[in-house]
Amino acid sequence: MADFRQTSILPAHRPGSSAEASAWRKYTHPLIFKHKAAPTHVEFSPVAPHDFIVVNSLQIDVFSARTNAVYRTLSRFKETVCCASYRSDGKMLAASDERGVTQLFDLGSRAVMRTMRGHTKAVRAVRFSPDGSRLFTGSDDSRVLVWDVAAEEELRALEGHTDMVRCVRVSGAAGSASGAHRLLLSGSYDHTVQLWDVSAPKPVMTLRMTDPVEDVALLPGGGMVAVANGNQLTMCDLLSGGKALQTVTAHSKTITCLHADAQGHLLSGGLDRFVKVYELSRYKVIGSIKYDAPLLSMALSPTRSHLVAALTNGTTCVRRQRVLAAAADSAPRAASDDPTARPLGAKPGQIAISEGVADRYDGTHPGTYKYFLRGRTQAPQGDDLVAERGAPPRLSAFDKALKGFRYHEALDAALTNGSPEVVVGVIEELVQRNGLRIALNGRDQQTLQPMIGFLVRQITRPPYASVLIGVANLLLDMYAPVFGQSAVIDELFVRLRATCEVEVQLQADLAQLMGAMDVLLAGAIPARPVQGSSTSDPDGTSLLRRPAKLQKQAPSKSGVVGVEATAP
Repeated sequence: MADFRQTSILPAHRPGSSAEASAWRKYTHPLIFKHKAAPTHVEFSPVAPHDFIVVNSLQIDVFSARTNAVYRTLSRFKETVCCASYRSDGKMLAASDERGVTQLFDLGSRAVMRTMRGHTKAVRAVRFSPDGSRLFTGSDDSRVLVWDVAAEEELRALEGHTDMVRCVRVSGAAGSASGAHRLLLSGSYDHTVQLWDVSAPKPVMTLRMTDPVEDVALLPGGGMVAVANGNQLTMCDLLSGGKALQTVTAHSKTITCLHADAQGHLLSGGLDRFVKVYELSRYKVIGSIKYDAPLLSMALSPTRSHLVAALTNGTTCVRRQRVLAAAADSAPRAASDDPTARPLGAKPGQIAISEGVADRYDGTHPGTYKYFLRGRTQAPQGDDLVAERGAPPRLSAFDKALKGFRYHEALDAALTNGSPEVVVGVIEELVQRNGLRIALNGRDQQTLQPMIGFLVRQITRPPYASVLIGVANLLLDMYAPVFGQSAVIDELFVRLRATCEVEVQLQADLAQLMGAMDVLLAGAIPARPVQGSSTSDPDGTSLLRRPAKLQKQAPSKSGVVGVEATAP
């Protein structure tokens, strides 16, 4: 009877094992934010520090990319908000609702700057032109409208779809000579993607798909577009008449959102709870991230530091990219550099002993019990450094509270007994733990007064301004509904406003002073002599230092009398 042969077990192959694919697995440490309803749209600001917005229910929450906390809320809506979009300078936000109304907000003051009314049904897509002068909206009424932002009026209605318009994308950059910034893409549930010239009422090109179109993404270069239709991802070449180059099926359910970055990658999120990462050069999936619920929207930070996803369970998941270790720390050392390196085939924990090691350790060598006990009975020599074994350092009150996750007590302890550096350090630690809102919530007059007083005293100091400005914005958003109930708190907020106004005026005066100094310094620089001109006589005497009468008689090299002086 033949001997029994054991079953060979092959190691599982992990897709995307390259260095580029491993970068997408570093989006760890997810932060979960619960909302009143399922968020429908997320988007990052195009300018630093790349804050992001989350559209949910009757409001829009603006998150800080540095603190990962809400620092501003827009809630001037009467119906559910469907989508929103930043202007290219990051100072204005366009938001649309289910009534078909689109509003333009100034993010600095949260004031409504423009109101666009022209659709009869919900507006599902809104985009600014690259120069910010035009606004494009796509609605369930099957139309795409072009708006003049300055005049607050409708310029043109693009009618070509027969079903709800789900997405709008603008091609090109502002001010390009080719006019590519006038091209517009719209995707609809009628299984088509239409390419428009905003100056013409009819579509320039129509791409027909097999399923309803949920989203489109313009790929780097502007000549190709990715279309999410059903659970398929179709790559089309606009320069060759909309020809479908490749179809990728990586999702098991409908793809709901797309995002293309500048490094040649495409991200797709779907109802199967996955985000897939594609390498566009090979149309291959190189990464995959799983979530707890189906995705409705997804966005990647321009710096690739944050990945935000809006889920159907009423939460937003924020994933931050793990900080990479230094290259020197991650690089493996050569075996010749380590005399105790484990040789090939040795057991874990076994130390390789080179020749002469036992002699260096007086008959013992690393790995033996005698080596472990060395020096226990040896008296210190004169040049030895003796490490004293003292009591462990005592934790301060705020450290004890932080250790027990009592964020409210930690902030109170720092404000009571700590210096400004300690208070700011505790605030930064709370930001990293996503506990600053917890620490500031539920405070009365007694506990809120020290916090606002600290802001009044320290918010204008340069080392702390960047942190304390975010804390002040968060306090204003949290306690704005209770203004007027406490005279002490109202007075502190008035003092905080006065402090900020004085600082703003000081910065303006300094800017004017710097401008005046630049003008004075520019006028003090002496003018250089004209190249090729001569300021000396043939005999070497300077014409600039001779009397005017002598300068009149100074002949040039050619024998012609020079120009007379204009002053004696």
